[in-house]
Amino acid sequence: MSLSAGASSMDTPMPQGWDDDERMSYLFSAFRESRDVNPHDWDNKQSFWKSAIMQRCKHENKGVIDGERVAGMFKRKGRIPVAVNRVLVEMARCGEIVRQTDFESSVTAGWISWGVNQVVYKPLGWAYGAIFKRNVQSLQGPFIVLEVLKEIADATLECHHQSVNSDALDRLVDYTTLRESCRSTCVDDITFRLALLYLRKTKKIVVTDAPPEKQVIKFIGKNQTRVSQITETEIGILRLKKTRVSLKQQIEQLICDTNRLQEETRQCLRKGLKSSAKSTLRRKKLAEKSIERKEATLDTLQEMMDRIQNAETDQMTMEAYKSGAAALKKTLADNGLTAESVDETMSEVQEVMEMCSEIDDTISQGNRDIDETVSLDSGIDTDALEAELADLLSNDESTEHIPGTNDVTARPSLLRDLPEVPDSEPIGSPDVTMENTPTLLAS
Repeated sequence: MSLSAGASSMDTPMPQGWDDDERMSYLFSAFRESRDVNPHDWDNKQSFWKSAIMQRCKHENKGVIDGERVAGMFKRKGRIPVAVNRVLVEMARCGEIVRQTDFESSVTAGWISWGVNQVVYKPLGWAYGAIFKRNVQSLQGPFIVLEVLKEIADATLECHHQSVNSDALDRLVDYTTLRESCRSTCVDDITFRLALLYLRKTKKIVVTDAPPEKQVIKFIGKNQTRVSQITETEIGILRLKKTRVSLKQQIEQLICDTNRLQEETRQCLRKGLKSSAKSTLRRKKLAEKSIERKEATLDTLQEMMDRIQNAETDQMTMEAYKSGAAALKKTLADNGLTAESVDETMSEVQEVMEMCSEIDDTISQGNRDIDETVSLDSGIDTDALEAELADLLSNDESTEHIPGTNDVTARPSLLRDLPEVPDSEPIGSPDVTMENTPTLLAS
């Protein structure tokens, strides 16, 4: 569904200066026949309307426009901008918009050949028409705005990556499930289909050849540069997932049925319809047995999916082990660390240590031999030396002053005639008073 014509709604963003009547009157007018007449006027209108078209497409998340109706999207006060058609022609010439049929056919033609056709041959045709034809024909039919379509395609890819819990289980998805999960990214079914086509052209997805409602899509991994083809194993995993989802829905429905049958049984009993109550209760029991069987099957499927996921983890672990072992081996080789080199080095260290020990022993033994051969006491009587040392010590002790003794002979001659210092306090005379103290001092 392409962007339709008509007045803009209140919540649709309009270009800057939309309320300026004078500026809008100028921008709504037609282009001059040649850009050379007034390049500023030409470029100004081109920039304004191109930005307005891009803004509208991004706001509505639609990458398809109808060439005949684009001007009607910007109807203002009953007036339609005449310059828009020239802007679309210029965008088509530059390859910013492409015809939808040409884009779809490029899948079979190949991305490179289609790109050469859009970038080389078609621009030459546009240039020829601009030179030899003065009247610019309006673009008709749906056109794709490539910049907007690329943004929607990238958003779709990111939306899928965010929903992936296991790369082995979630890389494959059916079209219906993907469309529902990306509904907020792109509300337009045609644009969404074209976004998938863009991802397919850029080698980011692989799609099975089937109607859209039955298509299976495989996305590129986050660390991959190109998506691989779909395998039968991946198809089997997808069927396993769909079976699990279907069983969950059936179990939920059966649980609702058992609750409903339980209530019907009670109502029959209240009304006295014993036979009907018995029949309803029998149906309830059958539903409960069906729930048990389906839950057992669901547990088996879940266990199988867990093993598939664990197998992926084991593979990643083994690859990490291999990478680590190779890195360690290379590191040891780069540094010359081998068992032989380490053993040789340790032998050399032991040999050097033994050599050092022998050197130390030799030095110690040499010192002892020198002490025995050369003596500093040679020619001296040791006994006489000891006797003289003892005599010196006794003389020092005899002349040394010892506190507390009364030996006056050891005192200086000036102090020999003085009496000894009394040991006790002197006893004062009763006649001695403070009045005659000066007399005593004078005498």
